[in-house]
Amino acid sequence: MNNFFVYLYISTIEIAFIASLLSFRLNYPRHLKIFSLILGCDFLGEILSNYLLAYFGLRSNVPVYNFVMLIEFLVYGIFFLMIVKRKSVRKIIVIYLILYTLFWFVSVFFVFGLWHWNSYAIIAGGLSTICMAAFYYYQLFTAEQLQRLDKSPEFWISTGLIIFYACNMPYFGMLNVLTKNFPTLAEKQLILLQVLNILEYSLFTYAYICRIPIRKSLSS
Repeated sequence: MNNFFVYLYISTIEIAFIASLLSFRLNYPRHLKIFSLILGCDFLGEILSNYLLAYFGLRSNVPVYNFVMLIEFLVYGIFFLMIVKRKSVRKIIVIYLILYTLFWFVSVFFVFGLWHWNSYAIIAGGLSTICMAAFYYYQLFTAEQLQRLDKSPEFWISTGLIIFYACNMPYFGMLNVLTKNFPTLAEKQLILLQVLNILEYSLFTYAYICRIPIRKSLSS
């Protein structure tokens, strides 16, 4: 059953990445093209973690996830930096990008180590991402001009990020404790993580296809 969810999860990332490539063909805004790059990075990271490292017999795939984590949260910050309009919030995001990079470096190489799961970095990045997405919600719903949510890629990307990180913060924060003391429980919780991943990347897929015009054929 676990293998089924892993295959489904990786397939969902692949579909989301392929869908995001439409942003280059259909001349989508630059922030959607940048977000497409992180989907490609996620897909490559999962392939490397689940297949290539096992093939070469390396003892852990945690270093891959630690580096992908850094890239993800920096790209999320850049994404919201490009769509948030309030200057004060934009300045805060710039400061976050700098401080998070420093925090990740110190916590990875001097606190946890590269070969151990960095719960501090993912909690800090996850909470920051939720805050940025929540402010985008505020900006969207207080705007003078109404916007169709079903045709807003930014809304669906923000929704996917909020759902994923809000639901998984307790698991990510306790992962080191769970894997050390309650490995069976940690493995069961992993299924929930994969389900939420599938939901998140499904929303990302919809974000890139929701702007595609649907041609209606008229029957004579």
